[in-house]
Amino acid sequence: MQDLGVFHSLGDVWIKVLSALSEYGAESVYTDNVGEEADVKELFDLTVKIQDATLPDAIIEKHKVPSEYDWMVRNFTVQGEVPELHHENSYASRLYSYMGKKDQVEWVIKRLKENPHTRSATITMFEPLTDEGYIPCVSLLDFQESGGRLNMTAYCRALDFGCKAYVNLVMLHLIQKEIAEKAGIAQGQMTLIVKSAHFYRRDMAKVMKILKEESKAI
Repeated sequence: MQDLGVFHSLGDVWIKVLSALSEYGAESVYTDNVGEEADVKELFDLTVKIQDATLPDAIIEKHKVPSEYDWMVRNFTVQGEVPELHHENSYASRLYSYMGKKDQVEWVIKRLKENPHTRSATITMFEPLTDEGYIPCVSLLDFQESGGRLNMTAYCRALDFGCKAYVNLVMLHLIQKEIAEKAGIAQGQMTLIVKSAHFYRRDMAKVMKILKEESKAI
């Protein structure tokens, strides 16, 4: 497990991971979903902790690509199939209408209200009866009250930090905020666990440009 430490900005997390991938990432061929392959820089079992982050984040606002940002926001907020993901269900469907039957966000809020100290306030993003062409990158969200604050652990099987992972950070922060507010518990720390943190080598120029600009800003 490679722990990158504690951060107070989602943008700082993004830049730190990109820097670590650029410097230490192993070059490999990433195979995903239905046999899709591409060259990447990759680190396994990466963890970060985020406390007291606020939005909008200056670094993300500076470097975000509107088309990919808006696409990921829709994935988290619009229910239905996603053509680009082999017509599998969006994150919004998995969160708010799991298998067409269960609002997991409402369920976890109710569970936390009934017992703020529960150790089983957990949401899964997998729909194994139907997932074939696409296996969700954001895999599991677990909520735990500690010291009067609601912490969230997000386990991700893979995140592409060269493209859309920074939007994942924003949307996960907002989900944690929503659940904390509705459960009546102050928002706490987010712990991110990523089995495969990577960026595609086709995005190398973009990554290096971001890192160069941010190094000048320090």
